[in-house]
Amino acid sequence: MQDVIGITGTPGTGKKTIGRLLAKLLGYDLLDLNQLAIEKNAIMGEDEHGLIVNLHLLRKYVKDAIKGKKVIVVGHLLPSVLSKKEIRFVAILRCSPFELEKRIKSRNYSDKKIKDNVTSEILGLCTYDALKKFGKKKVSEFDTTGKDAKDVAEKIIKVINGEIPKEIGFIDWLSLFEKAEQLNLFLA
Repeated sequence: MQDVIGITGTPGTGKKTIGRLLAKLLGYDLLDLNQLAIEKNAIMGEDEHGLIVNLHLLRKYVKDAIKGKKVIVVGHLLPSVLSKKEIRFVAILRCSPFELEKRIKSRNYSDKKIKDNVTSEILGLCTYDALKKFGKKKVSEFDTTGKDAKDVAEKIIKVINGEIPKEIGFIDWLSLFEKAEQLNLFLA
């Protein structure tokens, strides 16, 4: 029986780490969209933002990979490759812009890519994309800021099982900025 749980979020929010733990705790397979795109040669090129993925081709490979399986699908491209009916639940991982900046700086991203990703997190673009594609009933946000990955994975399981309610829209990173000048560090 096919059962797909998605994990999405801005790069650096903990998708792969939490996805691995969640897959282990639930006994599901793990499917990393970025890794699959590279392995299956679904990359069309690269620009200042990173790899350019052939979404049509990636979707074909994802459909084959999830067919009849219990799978945790991880990646910020999740809303671009799976439909609402193909997924049971989506965890949107969020992280404070200040911590996120530290996390992704350690990946040696360009200054532009760091700024773009932090701006995306401040604006909640992954949340917007997931809500638009999968609907409010299938998604929940999880703040990974300063949290242990296992604790986040266990909280996701509790939400999936209905032990605690889904939460969406409770994260507002703009409220962290006391002055416009602070926000300009990321948005200007």
